[in-house]
Amino acid sequence: MTSRSTRVLAVAGASVLAFSVAGLGHAGAGSEEGWTVDTEDCSDPDRANAPIEGTIRIGSSMPLSGGAAAAAFEPAARGLEAYIAYANDNDLVPGYELELTIGDDQYDPALTPGVVNGLIDDGVDVFAGIIGTQNNLAVRDTLNEECIPQLNVLAGDPRFGEVEEYPWTTGLLTSYEYEYGAYAQDIAANFPDSTVGLFYVNSEFGNISIDNFKAAAEEAGLEIVAEETVELGDEAPPQAQVSSLAEEAPEVLVTVPLGAGCISFLNELANAKAANEWEPVVYMTNTCAGSALILGAAGENADGVYTSAAMGLVDVSNPEVAATEPVAGYIAEMEAQGLGDIITTGGAGWNAGEVTVAVLLDALESPDGLTQASIINAARNLDFRPTLLREGMNYSMNGEEDAFYSQDVQVGQYNVADGFYTDIGEIISFESTPAE
Repeated sequence: MTSRSTRVLAVAGASVLAFSVAGLGHAGAGSEEGWTVDTEDCSDPDRANAPIEGTIRIGSSMPLSGGAAAAAFEPAARGLEAYIAYANDNDLVPGYELELTIGDDQYDPALTPGVVNGLIDDGVDVFAGIIGTQNNLAVRDTLNEECIPQLNVLAGDPRFGEVEEYPWTTGLLTSYEYEYGAYAQDIAANFPDSTVGLFYVNSEFGNISIDNFKAAAEEAGLEIVAEETVELGDEAPPQAQVSSLAEEAPEVLVTVPLGAGCISFLNELANAKAANEWEPVVYMTNTCAGSALILGAAGENADGVYTSAAMGLVDVSNPEVAATEPVAGYIAEMEAQGLGDIITTGGAGWNAGEVTVAVLLDALESPDGLTQASIINAARNLDFRPTLLREGMNYSMNGEEDAFYSQDVQVGQYNVADGFYTDIGEIISFESTPAE
């Protein structure tokens, strides 16, 4: 892990994969016929509509240092770097060099504005892959006032679908509305009449996640009998909270810990289960459980955990999946770049980079060429299937009518002996649900 405060990436060596963005079905010039942004209210309309030439400067703010959050999320930065290196090396955006700068906000939303403002001063054309709900919210107003695209937000807060109010901001993670709606449906289908307990971090992320689950649980007729929280930043094992849950003995737990708390929760739960002859079914946020690497740190205590595929991505830990193309090409490229240790955890960043490049390619085909306005127009009219996305899923957005790339959720269960997930049931689709 690096302790540098920023990373600057231009061209880096990369082997040629068996795929390219141009061959994966991006939407072409369709954005000119769909939703378009109004630049009249921009602080500098001329800048928003000015052609971008030669170098496309991409900025991001991620936790590169700062403890548990950095340990969990820093690989996404290296995955994003890896895709930009691959795109440059293979000239995926003809006539342009991609320059990526990632600033370190330590997952502290108080630091994100400083990072972002510094990058704006340096002339960044577009932001992509900023991690964290509060981190993105801390700079959303600024980026919308400046009319700088804030693409592929790595947070699932439903507020990142507020197109009318914040047209320059687009999310990449599946909205918590859909993730927790899927958990409620899965519990109702597979564990009917079970009582439910809740455990979550007392932060905006935790509260919004659980609020969405509660709404879905009420609709599904689930009974919630216990609820415990842990304060954000409290790294002590949640022994008291888990003991309180054990006293109520709910048959299913829906859990939203964060960072190192993902592991400590599972460890305390194992102790409580042994002491109370209690065997609850556990659903855990994909922010924790979407990575076999994170669950692997909990060992046997993570066995059987249910979660969902973050962003709809495949589980590259599964040897059968890893052997198929184009996933095998992704793995080979990461290994060629010396990133074999983050093949699973770096996938989120790689995906963010790939979607960003797909947006840039669409923007290039607009009548005005590549501008900040054409970039956000392309993002809001994208129809694209990235390398690591599951079969049966696609990323598409349609202005204000459909503000999220994916509203499909696949629930899976972690098997510690195998080290990967088994899909449970079919894909749960919310595509017919209007975006708020």
